[in-house]
Amino acid sequence: MTIQVVIQPWTETDIEEGYIANWFVRSGDTVREGQILGELMVEKANIEITSPHDGVIQKVFIKRGDVLKPGEVVAEIAVAEKAAMAQPDASASTETSRSIAEEASQTTAAQPSGSAEFMPASPIARRLAREQGVDLLLVRPRDGRRITEEDVRRYLAARETPTAVSMTASAPGEALSGRRKIIAERMLRSIQQSAQLTLTTEVDAEALVAARAKCQATMEVSYNDLLAWLVARALTQHPSLNATLEGDRLRHHQAVHLGLAVAVEDGLLVPVLRNVNQLTLAQIAEQSRTLIARVRAGSIAPGEMSGSTFSLTNLGAYEIDAFTPILNPPEVAILGVGRIRETIVPRNGLPALGHVMVLSLTFDHRAVDGAPAAAFLQSVKRLLESSASYEGAC
Repeated sequence: MTIQVVIQPWTETDIEEGYIANWFVRSGDTVREGQILGELMVEKANIEITSPHDGVIQKVFIKRGDVLKPGEVVAEIAVAEKAAMAQPDASASTETSRSIAEEASQTTAAQPSGSAEFMPASPIARRLAREQGVDLLLVRPRDGRRITEEDVRRYLAARETPTAVSMTASAPGEALSGRRKIIAERMLRSIQQSAQLTLTTEVDAEALVAARAKCQATMEVSYNDLLAWLVARALTQHPSLNATLEGDRLRHHQAVHLGLAVAVEDGLLVPVLRNVNQLTLAQIAEQSRTLIARVRAGSIAPGEMSGSTFSLTNLGAYEIDAFTPILNPPEVAILGVGRIRETIVPRNGLPALGHVMVLSLTFDHRAVDGAPAAAFLQSVKRLLESSASYEGAC
């Protein structure tokens, strides 16, 4: 009897698809029920694909990097209809699959993108590749099974020997795949399916800088934490911006669920800070640190990256003054934050050295008109500039 291994639906998220990050078995391999066959990456969260039954892999339909949706078939397993099949010791099989899965989570699969097979690499090979900046996707193992230190050194030697072709010809174009492809498709849909407009304003950031310096004496707090705290307050005053547009249905939300844009190695992910309008600054700081750490560690769950009602994105760390954020559907607005910079500002009619920053609000003109969007941005500006806004913060 043949059974199918199907991608199961993931819950509590509006993310529609993921991609195969790792695949550990091939046709003809014997597997046990519950054994990890591969890993599906949904944004930054790993979902294990496990065998539903003891059996033998009859056919594999996917390869590493394929983008899949729930319900799609990834493999077929031949199983015994009556008697249990002769298998290796269960504990040994489980231990082996766990070992392979742990190794795969620490390295990039060593096969070129066109291969359906997963080939692990030794810890020494991984370390050497990391130190030398080698993409393990480009390294072919001599034994066809596992990348060794010798394989990496052989690749390095070949790379350091230039050829006429490598010196004169450009590298071929590389197709988008995996998470980069998913992000590209989501951003394109955002632009194509909404009427996006961006407003900007310059903010006197002197009160913000002073408030953070004061709070740092008693807690670990970032500028983003203070911004999230004040933005939540402004959203309760301007509920038309704390909304989602799903099809032709506009929903305004009482709770502020704030999406925090976080840069990762191969993309941008948006974990969600829940009920920000009900949290203290200390709670916001603690929860945002936890979320960001889990995103960068790859341990964030898909449900923790959905359900946001407004997003905040900050490029100040990259010395960017102003930019045009792209909406995170189905939200109707997102606030972009530039760097805090020192400049000459007027103080009591005289020039003085001060701090300024630029805020950029992108909103969906289908859901919000320009005047209410501008009023919200003005409220955020006034909250940031007023020392009274930070009373009781820390």
